[in-house]
Amino acid sequence: MSLLVWMKKRNLLPPINLAITSIGLGTLISFLGQFTIHSVTNVNLSIAWVMISSGVIGAILGRILKLPNWWVPINFVFPIATYLCLSSSIPAWVYPSCFSILILIYWNAAGERVPLYLSNSTTWRAIGDLTSQQSGAFLDLGCGLGGIIFYLSKRYPEKRCIGIESAPLPFIIAKVRQLISSQTNIEIRYGNFWHQDFSTYGSIYAFLSPAPMEQLLEKISNEMPRGGLFISNSFATFKTRPSQIVTLEDGRQTELYIWYI
Repeated sequence: MSLLVWMKKRNLLPPINLAITSIGLGTLISFLGQFTIHSVTNVNLSIAWVMISSGVIGAILGRILKLPNWWVPINFVFPIATYLCLSSSIPAWVYPSCFSILILIYWNAAGERVPLYLSNSTTWRAIGDLTSQQSGAFLDLGCGLGGIIFYLSKRYPEKRCIGIESAPLPFIIAKVRQLISSQTNIEIRYGNFWHQDFSTYGSIYAFLSPAPMEQLLEKISNEMPRGGLFISNSFATFKTRPSQIVTLEDGRQTELYIWYI
C-alpha cells in the first residue's frame, strides 16, 4: 500500500489505474478473508457477501489513495455489478455492446483524465451573462452534447458559437443537433482542443477536470488576444489565481473560475 501511495504522490499512476488497482486489491483481500474464515470456522460465506465486502474494501482503498470523489462509488459498485451480471441470464452480446457505448462516451477519461461533465441550465445563463459584452467567437472546450452552444447561439444570434469534442458519441449527437438546427452561427468540431488555435476567440469555456488546468491556462494565456475571457466550471489551478469567482445558485453550488487575459 505504501508503494501505491508513493506512486500516487508522484503522479506515476493515473486515477483509472489506481481505481483498477484498488478494486483488484479489494477483491483479493475479500477472497483471502473468506478463505481464512472457512479455514478457521468451516463457515462458507456466499459469493454475494464476498462481492459486497470487495466493494467496501475497494471504496476504502480508493479514499486512502485519494482518488477523485466520483471514483469511490464506482469502486464500491463495480464488484457487485460484476457478480449480478455474471449470475444473470443476460445475452453475451450485451456486455461488449455496453462496454463499447461507454468507451464512445468516456473516450477522454483514461488518456486525458477528463470524464464527461454536462453543464446545467443555470450555468448556461451565467455564461451568457458573463460573455455578453465579449467580442469575438465563443469556444466550448469539450462541448459534450452541445447544450451551452445551442443556448448561446439562440441568445446571441450575432455571435459565432463553436464547440469542440473528441469523444465520438457526444460529438455525433451534438453534430446531428447542429445539422437539424435552424441556427446558422453554430459549429461543432471533432478533435483535440490542444491542437486548436485560441487566437481568434473572445471567450472560452471549459468543464474538464483538475488534471489539464495548469497546462490549459498556460496555452490560453499565450494564445488568446488581450481582453479575452476564460471561464472554467468547478476546476481551477493553484499556480495562477482566477481574476474572479462566481458561485451559482444551483443544486451543487457551482463555482465558475474566471480569468481575464
